[in-house]
Amino acid sequence: MPSKSKSPYKFSYTDAIQGKELYNYFGNRVLESRTSSGRVVAVKVKPVRGFARSEADMMHYASQQPGILAPHVLGCYDVDPGITVTVSDLVEGQSLDTVWHNMTKAERKSIKQQLKEQLRLFWQCTQPYIGRINRQETRNFYGRIHFHFMGPFESEKEFDSWCLEWVKSPIAKKIWARLLPGMRGTGEQKFVLTHGDLAARNIMVKDGKITGLVD
Repeated sequence: MPSKSKSPYKFSYTDAIQGKELYNYFGNRVLESRTSSGRVVAVKVKPVRGFARSEADMMHYASQQPGILAPHVLGCYDVDPGITVTVSDLVEGQSLDTVWHNMTKAERKSIKQQLKEQLRLFWQCTQPYIGRINRQETRNFYGRIHFHFMGPFESEKEFDSWCLEWVKSPIAKKIWARLLPGMRGTGEQKFVLTHGDLAARNIMVKDGKITGLVD
């Protein structure tokens, strides 16, 4: 882990890596760069306060699953006490949000079918707990503005109990506490691989084909 001490240098995370900027959204900055061997790569630059190495672990895991179009992660590095970068293969194409409105009806239908297949492949990847791989905590979706974590949870019941603590109304909390047991599945629990931000800006396409699901 990088040192938590304040760096004495006037160095912003936006200056950590130089290259062609491909993406910049709420602190997520991605640049096109080259390795010393000339390999073209994507470099995701984030301040440590908004990054967890388990993100890179999850992307790497997804890229190793048959058929899932996640970029292969080459490494995760600290380039400054307050800055971490993830290096991955560069995904060709444009983000879906920039080309969707120019697509034909047939092209849109094809993209939907391809995306449906990607989700099917995601759902084939299961584990017996809620959290990131190797029982790491995952992003707290109740606090999306802030960078907080939750879990891991060993069961759906444990997860439900944690969620109930976020319900402010005592009456609503009692109602949900009564309803939740009947809403849970029976038998062996399996939790599926899920993309935490599957927005059109994170779906890359080229020539009518999905080329990658990024984050």
